[in-house]
Amino acid sequence: MRAHRFTEATPVDSSVEIVTVHVEIGEIECCGPLPVVGEQCSWMLTSRAESYEVDGWVHGGMPAPGVLTTGVVLGILVVTTTYEEVGSLGEWLPVAGSENYRRVGASPRWFRRFGDFDVGPQNRIETGVVVELAVARS
Repeated sequence: MRAHRFTEATPVDSSVEIVTVHVEIGEIECCGPLPVVGEQCSWMLTSRAESYEVDGWVHGGMPAPGVLTTGVVLGILVVTTTYEEVGSLGEWLPVAGSENYRRVGASPRWFRRFGDFDVGPQNRIETGVVVELAVARS
């Protein structure tokens, strides 16, 4: 009989809550902090509709609704979304359910696009990151 090979769980103190934070491409490329696994990071957090997840916002230090939240980054996923051209005006819209996630150790400062948005019916673009943030329980 072979022994199981389980991966050890990431050690997280039980006094913290893990919050899933969605950060849009514009926040990172403009002026947001670059999250790095194992380091502390802060965002203004606002709730997402019908979800336990939140959006992170820092736009240039300008005032924003929400709660300033600081925590330690446990994980980062770069989100890639497929877009397709819709209608005769050439409007590009995201394809529902097309998101792909790639785990990274640190957020990129600049995000990539795949394909030629001048031709072709579908193209992909990195649209932001999802951060797993450990914050102190209140």
